[in-house]
Amino acid sequence: MKPVAEGSGKGIFVNNVCESPAQLAERVPFLLERYAQPVLVETYLPGPEFTVAILGNNGDVRCLPIVGFDFATLPAGAPPVYGYEAKWIWDTREHPLEIFQCPPTGVAESLCRETERVALDAYRALGCRDWCRVDVRVDRFGVPNVVELNPLPGILPDPAMNSCFPKAARVAGYSYDELIQEVLRIAWKRITGREVGAQHAVPMPASGAAMSA
Repeated sequence: MKPVAEGSGKGIFVNNVCESPAQLAERVPFLLERYAQPVLVETYLPGPEFTVAILGNNGDVRCLPIVGFDFATLPAGAPPVYGYEAKWIWDTREHPLEIFQCPPTGVAESLCRETERVALDAYRALGCRDWCRVDVRVDRFGVPNVVELNPLPGILPDPAMNSCFPKAARVAGYSYDELIQEVLRIAWKRITGREVGAQHAVPMPASGAAMSA
């Protein structure tokens, strides 16, 4: 469960994973009181988790390389959830949590492609523009499910820090500055209908580094 209108792991604690109605009944009032907003109660998805960075509009929408989560890097006994503790307590500058894999290892190519398809479908269905990061988790049947969309994703510039969109962009061949310029180029074209002048153009990623829709 999680608060309906928070972000960056706020309100998503290790004990939010409930295994009985009694645990649920105890946890929900705490979150309702602490965050003063509705609480989402969702079916737990036991499969792997991915996040998909997307760039573009209309017919020119593409996925950057998928980022996978390695929950084995969490402390022993922690549930496989990338929540508040993982983001703000266990992951420090001195001891970074090596939880992200880009591209993910040991994942079937078919699952990666289906994850990209689901992310792109969600991007279009919700009318996202220019860029977005889509979080996806696999259910017990092996089907990717959209967890949430981040239309203003985090973009920390320091490669040593865990920030998924810049991480995916680096694997696709973008520097941090080139990523920001590419987002601006995409937005400019959407607003004006024109490309940015050639002298300001950013090289596209090498062929095969990203998926085109």
